[in-house]
Amino acid sequence: MSADMPDTPDRERRYSAPALEKGLDILEFLSECRDPQSLQQIGDGVGRTKGEIFRMVSVLAQRGYIERLEGDDRFRVTDRLFRLGMNRPVNRSLVEIALPLMNAFAEKTGYSCHLAVMSGTQIAVVARVESTSHIGFTVRIGYRQPLVLTGSGHCLMAFISARRRHALYEELRREDPWIDLDALTRNLDAIRAAGHVARPSGITEAVVDLSCPVIDRREGGAVAALTCPYLRTRQVPKEPEEILAALDEATRRISEIFSLD
Repeated sequence: MSADMPDTPDRERRYSAPALEKGLDILEFLSECRDPQSLQQIGDGVGRTKGEIFRMVSVLAQRGYIERLEGDDRFRVTDRLFRLGMNRPVNRSLVEIALPLMNAFAEKTGYSCHLAVMSGTQIAVVARVESTSHIGFTVRIGYRQPLVLTGSGHCLMAFISARRRHALYEELRREDPWIDLDALTRNLDAIRAAGHVARPSGITEAVVDLSCPVIDRREGGAVAALTCPYLRTRQVPKEPEEILAALDEATRRISEIFSLD
């Protein structure tokens, strides 16, 4: 009899780790919650009793993956997993290359900017540089939003390969069966033809998302989007076209260096 394990659909289940799965269920549930959740709410969310998850929640909090609100009995996920992911050499390399050019952009324009990557059907901000003026709009590192609501997300979707876009559409359809993918495709094709994004923010009124792609020229697709949340002020009265030109210059240089790294 062969000692090899049969190649069956149940093969993965032979390696199940119930405690690990319980912990991952909790992390995934909390990551999708807009508000902190009580132990009871977490239990309901993962289909377990409070007694079943109490120890796991305690350990996750001790290890810094979730945190308990001060003076409260509710929990929320921290950015620890995000920071672990940022330790990957490719992410560290991208941020290390981008930051000097992002600083140069902020010095030149007086505007803030942030670098975002794709994480499933969301964007995740991996680096930011604040405005050099007294007034500005910035987002924090680790900030996440749906791709379809942000300029960064539209930029990333527009400049990934057709194969990756097709796979992404399947994920988007699972999350929202009513999504108009034909309209989204027309929008993304127009962005790709223009070479940049200039659209009202889907999150914040009066802000215009200006975004350009960082391209890995070895693979031919976007690895990140550099975005400026544009808010016209009297203190820094620059036109969007001027900001886009500076963004384009920065992303071309980041792409060039990253593709050689």
